[in-house]
Amino acid sequence: RKKMEKTDIRLMIGDIKFSSRAVAVIEKNNKILFQKRKGDKNWALPGGAIATMETGEKVVLRELFEETGEKNAIIERPLWFTEYFFKFGGKIQHQYILGYLVNIPDNSSLIKEGEFDGIEEGKNIIYRWIEKKDIKKSPIKPDYLKTKLTKIKKNYEFISEIDL
Repeated sequence: RKKMEKTDIRLMIGDIKFSSRAVAVIEKNNKILFQKRKGDKNWALPGGAIATMETGEKVVLRELFEETGEKNAIIERPLWFTEYFFKFGGKIQHQYILGYLVNIPDNSSLIKEGEFDGIEEGKNIIYRWIEKKDIKKSPIKPDYLKTKLTKIKKNYEFISEIDL
């Protein structure tokens, strides 16, 4: 079989940018791990763009490894499918997000205090654990995370958020 080239699912449809992402919800010691690019004001869940012919689970594990070096992450279960409509970089964005509950070992190098840098060259991503009790008042996007992460439900959910 010929090896298929993987391409991130990001395309312009008229004036609207369509993309798909997969993200990890990693909870340790009543805190959740977040990431952002240096200079951005909002924190987001770690993860990245889904490439063609790539499962959401693979994306989460690959991105965690590429961006942090964590190679022992385990997908516990899918949490939600989200349609998210928002503005970023002057463009209207239409994004599908697959969210997964992910576990990391208790001795993971990701368990640190304060902000710390990711390892992927040229990405300028920083990480931070945010206490669950502080999530509601923290600069986090998408907004639904502020309620969904304070009490993670047992059932898979469909979420739709319009932030235009």
